[in-house]
Amino acid sequence: MDAQWREDAALARGRHRQVERSRHRNRHDWLTDKHQELLRTKTVKELLHDLSDDQGMTWVDMSRMLGVSVPALRKWRKAGGVSPENRSRLAQLAAFLQVLADAGVSDPAQWITQPMVDGFTVTVMDLYSPEIAAEFIDLGAGDVTSVMLLDRIVPQWRETYKSEYEVVIAEDGLPSLRPRG
Repeated sequence: MDAQWREDAALARGRHRQVERSRHRNRHDWLTDKHQELLRTKTVKELLHDLSDDQGMTWVDMSRMLGVSVPALRKWRKAGGVSPENRSRLAQLAAFLQVLADAGVSDPAQWITQPMVDGFTVTVMDLYSPEIAAEFIDLGAGDVTSVMLLDRIVPQWRETYKSEYEVVIAEDGLPSLRPRG
């Protein structure tokens, strides 16, 4: 009976992993489809407008996630001159935020800037790349925890991103930083 229980448990774990891989693959496909749709239907100016005005991203955050300077983004907005690679990365970022919203994240631009785990400084924005964007969609949808995801993509995250400070509400009612301990 014990052997049968172990065998049933192993089969259930295997089915669960299969469902999780399928769900992740579907989200990856969803992200890819949205990226392709945006490349076909939006200009660079429209993508920048969507990210800044509709999604609420700052120019600094966009530049950081795209790996370009803020003046480069301004140039793209005014004069164009965007390489195909940068246009694709811009569409990938817009697709990422749209799919996050569709997956249930109410304010994706805010969500990606928040620490993933209390007591650590790492954010989705710090780790974002188009190659692992679907992993963050899984996180936003609640299919994985931040700790599980970080253990998988940045095994040394506990040492790298530990915060020496914590935010507390001071006597005047305003947030304040103080050393942990």
